[in-house]
Amino acid sequence: MRLIGVDNLSMRTSTATDFGKVRALLVGADLPVEDLDTAPGLRFWVAEDGGELIGAIGLEQSGTAGLLRSLVVAPAYRKRGLARSLVATVEREAAAGGIGLLVLLTQTAEGFFSALGYSVVDRAYVPDEVKESAEFRSLCPASALCMTKSVRLPRPIADA
Repeated sequence: MRLIGVDNLSMRTSTATDFGKVRALLVGADLPVEDLDTAPGLRFWVAEDGGELIGAIGLEQSGTAGLLRSLVVAPAYRKRGLARSLVATVEREAAAGGIGLLVLLTQTAEGFFSALGYSVVDRAYVPDEVKESAEFRSLCPASALCMTKSVRLPRPIADA
């Protein structure tokens, strides 16, 4: 995918050497980082432009549900479609990894995620495993909206 003003875009699973840069992006966007070292099953995907880390998104898997978290794009790269590309990447990876439901908490991005097919739900309807995450228990305020989306890989067409 070619984005406006991003000449050499690549997206990949993050490595240990990306951790400091991902953390810096999250801190710069006022997103929670307190549990990055301890969240079970937390993985990140990163976007780069010519080797410069310009965006990231996290996924914390809990059985067949996943907590989409920590979507961040460097300020100079916003409004170019990169956030949508990062979300699409995680949705594909989640479905491929057996996740059927993505859950997220947001205070500022309801419109963005609604446009991508996420729906506001009461937190009571979220799987218990997801509710046990630090993000649900303490990092995100109770005022944050809870949103979900079902993700599935398309079924292969059977030979006739």
